Amino acid sequence: MKKMILLVATLLVAASGYAESKDSLKIENVMSVENPERVTITESDNRLMVEIDGKKDNPSFRYVREVEISPSDVSVTKERSGNWDFNIPFRKRTSEQRHKRNEFVVKDFKIGLSTVQGAPDNMDVSMGSSWEITTPTFGWAYYPWNTETSLSIGLACSWRNYRMTGKHRFVKDAGTDMYIDSYPEGADIQFSRIKVFSWAVPIMFTHETRNKFSFSLGAIVNFNTHASLKTRYKLDGQEYKLTDNNIHQTPVTVDLQASIGYKSVGFYVKYSPCKVLDTAYSPEFTALSVGLVLF
Repeated sequence: MKKMILLVATLLVAASGYAESKDSLKIENVMSVENPERVTITESDNRLMVEIDGKKDNPSFRYVREVEISPSDVSVTKERSGNWDFNIPFRKRTSEQRHKRNEFVVKDFKIGLSTVQGAPDNMDVSMGSSWEITTPTFGWAYYPWNTETSLSIGLACSWRNYRMTGKHRFVKDAGTDMYIDSYPEGADIQFSRIKVFSWAVPIMFTHETRNKFSFSLGAIVNFNTHASLKTRYKLDGQEYKLTDNNIHQTPVTVDLQASIGYKSVGFYVKYSPCKVLDTAYSPEFTALSVGLVLF
């Protein structure tokens, strides 16, 4: 019993010492940790556990000491230290966050480049000039476990361009069909592009590691409410701008997205297996995007 009282007193003194000063934390007969970032002491039934996260010059350091308390004896049952804790594959949430299972989030401003897959041979979309922009997502995140793992859903706006700068252009005929054709002979070519506006609903699985790395997987449901066509060129000194706002986009599409990041910057890849335009009126193609995401 004396050993149990001594151990509890040691842990409480260590915790109070940490609260007063972060210069150093010492656990008797075990080790000394300078400038710990966080110390957690957990008591449940007949167990006590001390968790130390971070130390001087090593923010990824982690130490865990778990003891079993009985009326007659105290024995150490588990002890771990080092930069990686393989027994805890997911980063634990802080004590302040654990009671928050749901929260409002604003994240993931994306800017990237788009290209096409499975398109006709003469549809030479230039990825270097086909931009994609997605506003930050306003949404709700749910944390099912006491880790930095979340399921989220939100709403954002997205603009995608599919731009050709070569010898071919998008053409809308007098009826409803759109096709790809060459420019008039002698034309000074600028560009021909399709632009699609969408209300995007991302449904994502996200996890952030202890070292501030993160990864995210999920699907994005797009409600494509508007699409337009624009072609610009010069011929015999005269400028031509041909536009059309009725090019029969597919009303609802689904994207598959994966992203990795570090702190507030990441990289994403997004593939849409759905046809961008209604193939009854337009060329058949799907889309692929890559770019930066700011969390």
